[in-house]
Amino acid sequence: MVTEIGTIVRRVPAWAAAEFSVRPLSGGITNLNYVVTVAGNEFVLRVPGERTELLGIDRRREAEASKRAADLGIGPPVFGELTGVGTQITQFVPGHHLGNTAFIERLDTVVGLLRILHGSGPLSGAFPIHRVVEWHARDASSHGVVAPAAYERLHQQSRHIEAAFAAAPTVPVPCHNDLLPGNVLFSEDRVWLLDYEYAGMNDVFFDLANLSVNCGLTTEADEYLLRRYFGGISASRWARLQLMKVMSEFREGMWAVVQQAISTLDTDFVTYANERLTNCERLAASADFGRWLTDARSHPGV
Repeated sequence: MVTEIGTIVRRVPAWAAAEFSVRPLSGGITNLNYVVTVAGNEFVLRVPGERTELLGIDRRREAEASKRAADLGIGPPVFGELTGVGTQITQFVPGHHLGNTAFIERLDTVVGLLRILHGSGPLSGAFPIHRVVEWHARDASSHGVVAPAAYERLHQQSRHIEAAFAAAPTVPVPCHNDLLPGNVLFSEDRVWLLDYEYAGMNDVFFDLANLSVNCGLTTEADEYLLRRYFGGISASRWARLQLMKVMSEFREGMWAVVQQAISTLDTDFVTYANERLTNCERLAASADFGRWLTDARSHPGV
């Protein structure tokens, strides 16, 4: 693989004759990631797995969002595109990831970055979350993997959630759509949002719920999240946040079902899918689910 990476690095015009070194970068379960050092400067290079377009990734949309984030100062500077692959080469930025408690302590800054992204103007592509889960089921099936039994039950809930939001629609905003802890990088004085592969226009509450459920936010942190983002909590805002947690886990689980069909990486996507879909069903089984659907039919005042 090192030899192959060397060949890929040479495709970059600015590096065709340069001396460089490569080291693996841990993290991520879709791509193989590397740090390339050229003339003392470090860059992140990503080699995608098989058929990533089936996961909802659009490389043109990724490029647009990555450059947007870099210009806004919330994502790493973009060096260029990896020739023949389409992923973005970004500057390697130092930092570390945080566990639950430490993450919550710096939630204020993370929310501030999301507000900047969400207010930055339309992106050219969309990430319509209710269609995405349907596409994942379709694509998994067409590649020989049948969706788990939970899919049909959760698809019905997805339709209820979509109808509730449609009763008082809001304008989609540019969303990150993949706010895993590994995509939020902290240093002493700043925070970066990494990896814009899934970025696109979506409902603002999906990003907030995606952040909450992936990063293990507490009820108190959810309340702070809404206050920091909107200036206050309403029944509709609370309901929409909780309902989009269901959609976040639904999407993550079905994403892993597609991965079972296409990925060549050494990752147990069966277990990953089952864990996410089980958590999704737990969220959807809440005694408050019906009330959330009712409350979500009111405009959240975004």
